[in-house]
Amino acid sequence: MGVALFEVQAVNEQHQGQMCSHAHFNLSINRKATAAKQGSTIDSMDEAYFLRVQVLAFRLMGFDLWNNNSSKDRPQISFLVIGTMGAFLGPLFFAIKFYIKNVSIMSDAMGSFLAILLTLVKYGVFIYYRGDFVELIYRIRGILEREIVAWPQAAQIVETENRSDQALSLTYMRCFFAACLFAGIKPIVIMVTTKLRTGETYLELPHSGVYPWSDQAILYYAPTYIWNLLASYGAVTMSLAMDTLLFAFTYNVCALFKIAQHRIRHLQPMEQEPRQELQQLIDVLRLHQTGLMIATQLGRSLRPLVFMQFFVTALQLCFLGFQLADLFPSPVCVYFIFFVSSLLIALFIYSHCGENMKQASADFAIAVYDSNWVEFAPATRRALIVTIMRAQRPCQLKGYFFEPNMATFSAVVRSAISYVMMLRSFNATGQA
Repeated sequence: MGVALFEVQAVNEQHQGQMCSHAHFNLSINRKATAAKQGSTIDSMDEAYFLRVQVLAFRLMGFDLWNNNSSKDRPQISFLVIGTMGAFLGPLFFAIKFYIKNVSIMSDAMGSFLAILLTLVKYGVFIYYRGDFVELIYRIRGILEREIVAWPQAAQIVETENRSDQALSLTYMRCFFAACLFAGIKPIVIMVTTKLRTGETYLELPHSGVYPWSDQAILYYAPTYIWNLLASYGAVTMSLAMDTLLFAFTYNVCALFKIAQHRIRHLQPMEQEPRQELQQLIDVLRLHQTGLMIATQLGRSLRPLVFMQFFVTALQLCFLGFQLADLFPSPVCVYFIFFVSSLLIALFIYSHCGENMKQASADFAIAVYDSNWVEFAPATRRALIVTIMRAQRPCQLKGYFFEPNMATFSAVVRSAISYVMMLRSFNATGQA
């Protein structure tokens, strides 16, 4: 009987060992599956929507956005495009000076001059802050990856914000490249209509410029036409790269703020472990504080860009709006419709991003009110008071003495329309 009992115990121990082994094996599989799922979430974030348009735009200019140095750049593309674009300021300047009394030609040259000037400012901002921008990209991505691993609900917030950024950036890119395409087609349309109307052939260029050679000679016309196209390409592509990078930064900072809001709304009271409850709150507050620090850094770095964007775009809307009103409804006005639409979209998106980031940082106070703060421990409630006070001072983008928001956008558009009417009256007086 003792032998039989011993055998039964041995069988039970063997069975328990097999069960433990199976449990350990299943636990390992679950952990690997969870890690694989989290890894696939992060990989899909990079491959599907994180900075996809921005990387493409910078690559078209010869820059590798993932590196803070020029080791993987294509400098020949950058120097060619930026060099030809900068040199094109000369013909535009002399056109403005030569046709100062011809409001139509002068406004056309002034619009192109301001566009290239703004692009050179954006190029300078990128070169100066490139290391900071690349470091910030990796920092934001690292924070988002950690939040997705620690808080799976954050994946939906990150995906929503980045997909919104990519949809907005892609629409912006299409509109700008359509304007660039019509800039190349515009001279052909003018030459064809002139030929059909008068029977004479007059060579036209995409931009009004004064050159030290005759642009009516076919030998000089072809390289001058290519020079115009390269200047348009550089102005459009560099502006796209910097503008969409700003969009990506603001949307991802908003993602940090919204993750912090979601976490504090779902923070559970722990009556038995008040210290752990306070520690969880501190983790959320650190995330919110990180978002505030990144937003403040962005505000300092992008301040000259925001200022120049609004200032130059307001002037461009005046001159190009006059051209649009003067040429309507001729076929040539299609180019100016796309150009003015691109400027309005750019100004609107800057204003939207500024207001969106301000609202996302301020909404943290509302999220605190929506939490289970009544059931929190006294130490946790005291910490929430300081948090609400800080959230009442939202962070925002600034252009030195103004804020990019919808009120500023409305004021700029109204002022531009007023100046267009003034230019039309000047032009009518000059023709009379």
